[in-house]
Amino acid sequence: IAWSVCTAVSSVGFCWPMIFSSELLAGASEAPIFPANAKIVRNNFEENERGRATAIFDSGSYVGTAISAPLMSFLIINLSWRYAYIVIAIIGILWAIIWKQISKDLYDTNEITSKVKLSKENVFSCIVNRKVLGMSIGFFCYNYIKNFYLTWFPSYLVSEKGFSILKVGIWGMLPSIAAVFGGLIAGTITDKMISNGHSKTLSRKLPLCVGLICSGSIVFADSVHSGYLAVALLSFSFAMAIAASPSIWAIPGDIAPDSNLVGTIGGIQNTVSNIAGIVAPIITGYIIYKTGGFKVALLASGIISCIGAFSYIFVVGKLEAIDIGN
Repeated sequence: IAWSVCTAVSSVGFCWPMIFSSELLAGASEAPIFPANAKIVRNNFEENERGRATAIFDSGSYVGTAISAPLMSFLIINLSWRYAYIVIAIIGILWAIIWKQISKDLYDTNEITSKVKLSKENVFSCIVNRKVLGMSIGFFCYNYIKNFYLTWFPSYLVSEKGFSILKVGIWGMLPSIAAVFGGLIAGTITDKMISNGHSKTLSRKLPLCVGLICSGSIVFADSVHSGYLAVALLSFSFAMAIAASPSIWAIPGDIAPDSNLVGTIGGIQNTVSNIAGIVAPIITGYIIYKTGGFKVALLASGIISCIGAFSYIFVVGKLEAIDIGN
């Protein structure tokens, strides 16, 4: 509800400080959603179900993006961006009301037996834990490449491939649609591997790291002359990046020594990843400004994505409950 209210305030902003402030508050309001989702999955699903459950809740954001692309383009062209923001705000409030009703059957935090009391000392122990640090670095890299699609992908199609705003609204749906399938397939694979007796470490990390490495194929997009072929390649790259998401959000529940710390660990990695959401658009814009094109920016995104995979492989290590006493 807070996110929707802030979005609505942005729509009536009459100066950039007002719009900037409301957007900043909207981002802060949105941040708790995914850590809360991770805790819901931990409390309500078995280990061999969490990949699919995570993929399903994560896919909602890409379904939303796919639907909003043509809808926002239509509203902006025929009305204005202000009306587009108002529509999104109304949808958010309606969904909050619906979710309040359908989530009544979920386990409440108080119904889960917790042995660890949340404290400043425990939170700090989580922050400095090697596994959490490795997850945070990897998630930062994941979010860096993700934010290219969320912020610069439409501009890329317009400036580099000659697409109109209307065509961007139509073809811009494809990466998000591909992302839904990428996440659901990866989530199913990780659950199937756990059900077949493979270790949790291998089952989570294999789809995650393969996805991040393959998403590095974004570096080849600028070498493709056809705009539609570039969209196809970028859709594959985005789908492989999002294939990492089910494991990324299942891991906090896997390593948390207690249910009380799932949201904390998820919040820590989410905070670091959101720094990528701040710097990625700025860095990408600066590179484009200095080089006059997207080639180096795409290369940087591909390299950073691979760095994320290496962090999960070498820094995170074995997926087991962390010792917050260290």
